[in-house]
Amino acid sequence: METKKNTTAGIEKPTFEQICDPKFRRAQNITIKSGAVFVAFNELKGLINNAALSRQYFKRSPSWLTQRINGNIVFDKKAGFRPSEYHQLSEAFRDIARRLNNYADEIDAADPDPE
Repeated sequence: METKKNTTAGIEKPTFEQICDPKFRRAQNITIKSGAVFVAFNELKGLINNAALSRQYFKRSPSWLTQRINGNIVFDKKAGFRPSEYHQLSEAFRDIARRLNNYADEIDAADPDPE
């Protein structure tokens, strides 16, 4: 998405209309890993169990995952994922997607319930 010319000290800033546009904000957020993670968890809220994901794929507490998703301050430092943890998270999403696809295939292949 292209920003309109609204510059201060040579830095282009989005317009008010762009900031109010959810599609624009989403496009801006997913340009960096922390933003892409934040968007993914917001859009999957209620579909992904964060506690189970943090325990099963990271062997960590749910609060550990939440702190990194939200960029909370922990011990006077902004919490975030390491590069290897970003990769681990994307692989966890791929594993969940594979499992869901397999379950969908099994449902499609199963015989109808007897009447």
